Amino acid sequence: MTGDARFKSRADRGPSSFKFNQRPGALMILFALFAAALLVAAPASTQVSESARAQRTELYQGRQAVASEVLVKFRDSATRDGIGRAAQDADVELDEEIAGPGIRLFRSRSKDVATLIAELSARPDVAYAEPNYILFADLIPNDTSFGSLWGLRNTGQVIGGVAGTAGADISATPAWDITTGSRANVVGVVDTGLDYNHPDLAANVWSAPSAFTVTMGSTTINCPAGSHGFNAITNTCDPLDDNNHGTHCSGTIGAVGNNGVGVAGVNWTASIMGLKFLSASGSGSTANAIKAIEFAIQAKQIFGVDANVRVLSNSWGGGGFSQALLDEINKANTNDMLFAAAAGNNASNNDLTPFYPASYNAPNVMAVAATTNRDQLASFSNFGATSVDLGAPGSNILSTVIGNSYAFFSGTSMATPHVSGAAALVLSECPSLDTAALKSNLLANVDPLASLSGKVATGGRLNVNKALLGCGSAPAPDFSLSASPSSRTVAPGAGTSYGVTVTSSGGFTGTVTFSASGLPGGASASFTPASVAGSGSSTMNVTTDSTTPVGSYTLTITGTSGSLVHSASVTLVVANGDFSLSATPASRTVARRQSTTYTVTVTPTGGFSGTVGFTVSGLSGGATASFSPTSVNTSGSTTMTVTAGNGRGTSTLTITGTSGSLQHTTSVTLTVSK
Repeated sequence: MTGDARFKSRADRGPSSFKFNQRPGALMILFALFAAALLVAAPASTQVSESARAQRTELYQGRQAVASEVLVKFRDSATRDGIGRAAQDADVELDEEIAGPGIRLFRSRSKDVATLIAELSARPDVAYAEPNYILFADLIPNDTSFGSLWGLRNTGQVIGGVAGTAGADISATPAWDITTGSRANVVGVVDTGLDYNHPDLAANVWSAPSAFTVTMGSTTINCPAGSHGFNAITNTCDPLDDNNHGTHCSGTIGAVGNNGVGVAGVNWTASIMGLKFLSASGSGSTANAIKAIEFAIQAKQIFGVDANVRVLSNSWGGGGFSQALLDEINKANTNDMLFAAAAGNNASNNDLTPFYPASYNAPNVMAVAATTNRDQLASFSNFGATSVDLGAPGSNILSTVIGNSYAFFSGTSMATPHVSGAAALVLSECPSLDTAALKSNLLANVDPLASLSGKVATGGRLNVNKALLGCGSAPAPDFSLSASPSSRTVAPGAGTSYGVTVTSSGGFTGTVTFSASGLPGGASASFTPASVAGSGSSTMNVTTDSTTPVGSYTLTITGTSGSLVHSASVTLVVANGDFSLSATPASRTVARRQSTTYTVTVTPTGGFSGTVGFTVSGLSGGATASFSPTSVNTSGSTTMTVTAGNGRGTSTLTITGTSGSLQHTTSVTLTVSK
């Protein structure tokens, strides 16, 4: 069925359908008075017209129902006729028999559905009282390839030669009966860019309402009116995609729906900002990722509601831990932005081997695994019982690509925009949700799956319809806990500190007190302040003594407020000193099959006296690398010689220095020009 046809409850027909039962008799009057006493008359200020009543709905246990109305089944006919004419002057605004003897429709002037059900169910003459639920027809768009979008509507169709399982989807079609999206909330796609000319995307692309200026460090960038985002590689305001990946993710979030062509996104109506930091080859640097996120933050600060970035979609990952990137993600959280991130495609456990940015311990990060059209964890997908939040469709996903085309891609990269799109769809219905409440809503309303039990924290797959039905309910007061940096290194007898942040949600105003566990022998921890009221931060100071054993320790920080308990984990490395790693120059350009060099420097701290060995990752196109010397004792430098292969393009090379349990990284860029 196309269009917005829906099955409506009888209450939607308007006041002409309803007539009060006016049968005379003493028993009728007795029960009328009883009803008048039960349903206390409302003050005049709460009364509304019938036309206004017909439009009102409320949520009852997460589902839409006609406001202030209940269906009641009485146990006998005498009682059935008992709420009569006298009740017209009390709180009973409507009393109508429907569907034969015994079932009546009541409407109250002042009480909500939950109150009516509680009061009427307590009466001995009532068999049951229930909501007058709103019912809908599933809204199906007329986009020609919609039948291939199993992640949105899985009927068991065959995709990539595999027959699906009906219902193994995010329940988009019933969600669209509630909302099909909005341009009020912007989704920033941090990726390879966006084909803003694609006819299935163009109407849903964000455009700058006027010329404006952003500042990246010492660089000022002037953006024209009508521009669609940012290119962090060229420091321009043109995020045109030259790879396909970002355009594919954007189509899942917000390809125009019901336009008779191509595909439909989770949002038929959307506002997508292109934030390009990945090159045509699909690689990029941490610095440029930070700049892309920073652009979204500054644009929001400049334009307000005209660039209301609420969601950042991040289908990328790799490299080591970066405090600078984590700081920027936390800055996005401060600016009310959810950070949806791909869990990775290595079939590995992120609890054991972190995959960044999905593994960053920030309150706005949602790590997403990929599921198949049979509701199984995809064979390539990373997972993590504590570090990955939920699953979403990510195998054989059809979406937009550059050049007015469409293609099937697989990966947690494809799962992430389902979550980003769902977040935007929820915000279109419940725009007052802050980031903490939005994340909590999505995670609390998954479909539990046996295949994801013990694999992701929720044990479930995204369900946007449940999330929409639940978003209007006031979230319970709660808080989340995060800590940074994720790791510190000290020598025995030295001390260090971590920042601990409490983020409240649902109006939480309680006092959170802190404790720490997992400390090694001879170590202790204290918090300043010892507790935080509502949202706020504290510093955990860790001290060691000369007897503290060398090793790596996981410290669990626990925040407690009454019955609410949440925790965050950090790593403490106790070592005989530490070192840092740097490399120069930051970038080199060579021709194919030619060589170039970088200088890698080891700087010791805290009495470090170990030997550091070197490795490099990120080489592409047949490139090779070697170090001379292969290791450095305590301090000094090595020369990394890189020989380019036949492939062209820009690669980010991650250099790792290792000494026992100590490991640090630094990055450089290699461009192969011709």
